[in-house]
Amino acid sequence: MKELSQDQIRSKALSYHKSGQNWHFHILTPTCKFNLKRSYAFVLEGPEGNFVNYSDSPASELGKELAPLAHKADVVAGDVGNYKPSDTVSRILDRAKSLTKAGLEWHHHVTFKGCQFHQGDANFNLVFEDPKVPEPIISSSDHEPIDDLKLIEPLFYSQHSKS
Repeated sequence: MKELSQDQIRSKALSYHKSGQNWHFHILTPTCKFNLKRSYAFVLEGPEGNFVNYSDSPASELGKELAPLAHKADVVAGDVGNYKPSDTVSRILDRAKSLTKAGLEWHHHVTFKGCQFHQGDANFNLVFEDPKVPEPIISSSDHEPIDDLKLIEPLFYSQHSKS
C-alpha cells in the first residue's frame, strides 16, 4: 500500500465517488488484526490501488465524511425505523455499547468480495473486533448490511467524538 496524507486520501475518495468508481475505506486501530503497524491506519481501496495513512489517532472525521458516500446511505445518522438486527448483530451492538461505556476502544469492518480483508464465502461480512477477545464476531450476509451499519456506525464514531 502506498502511503498518502489524509488530504490526499480524501481527494482520491471524493474523486472516485464523483466519477462513480468503486471504492471503500477502513479505519484500523493499532490492535486490528489487519493492521501491519501498531498505529492507527486509514486505508482507502480504490481503482488505482490501496492507499494508507498512519497516524497517532483515528481519522474519525474523515471516516464520518466518507461513510455515507461509500455506503450510498447515511449510515452515521442511526435511523433504522423498525429494523431488528440478527442475534449476531445484536451481540455485536451489546458488546460495542459495553466497551464504549467502559472506555475501551473497539472497531469494526464491512468487507466484501474484492476487499483485501475479506474472508469466507459470504458476499459481505460485518467484522467486530473486541480488544478483550482474540477472535472477532462476524455477521455474514448476501447483501450490504446497511441497516446494521446504521446501528453500529454512530456507536463507533461516538468513541472518538470531541466532547
